[in-house]
Amino acid sequence: MAIDAGIRERLVSSARPLFAEKGFCGTSVREIAKRAGVNPASLSYYFGGKEGLYEAVLESLWEEVDQHFSLLAAEGLRPMERIERFVRGFFSLHAANPALVRFLNRELADPTSCFETVLIPRVRKVAGLLRGAIVEAKDEGMIKEGVDPEAAAILLASMSNYVFLVGPLARKIFLGLEKVPEGLPDLILEVFRNGVSTHEA
Repeated sequence: MAIDAGIRERLVSSARPLFAEKGFCGTSVREIAKRAGVNPASLSYYFGGKEGLYEAVLESLWEEVDQHFSLLAAEGLRPMERIERFVRGFFSLHAANPALVRFLNRELADPTSCFETVLIPRVRKVAGLLRGAIVEAKDEGMIKEGVDPEAAAILLASMSNYVFLVGPLARKIFLGLEKVPEGLPDLILEVFRNGVSTHEA
């Protein structure tokens, strides 16, 4: 039986919404195969089983994340410009990939083996890009002395991701809104600049 890239891709694209909605344990091989229109044995043939397919789904999702942030980290931008693009990028990333939050929340609540092998290295890479921009900004005198780059990166990433990771709770309880307000990235950047920047917002 020859490898068919079309079947492999169909399995990944069919499994992605199922894993996002039901999680790894709640999704059966049979329903993935049915949605993809293939024999259930295809999962073992192409991926070695459900675990391999789940890993392939996460890899495909994070390839999109990597592409997104590699564009934001384009050369020639000043550090504070890169920081601003990162914050705004988190919002556009989540808007374009609603399944990302579901996967993150499920992995945080009930980690699979992919948490260590796929998610941690990818998240560390994105965090490193943000931290690097903050370190450069500090080296250029654009960030106040005494500011810890790691803490500043955590602050920005947390503020930028919070409303997505806790979803309706943050929007309805804290914000009283059904959707993320458009001006939230501006507010996050203003808080950051006023708190750590040597320049006025």
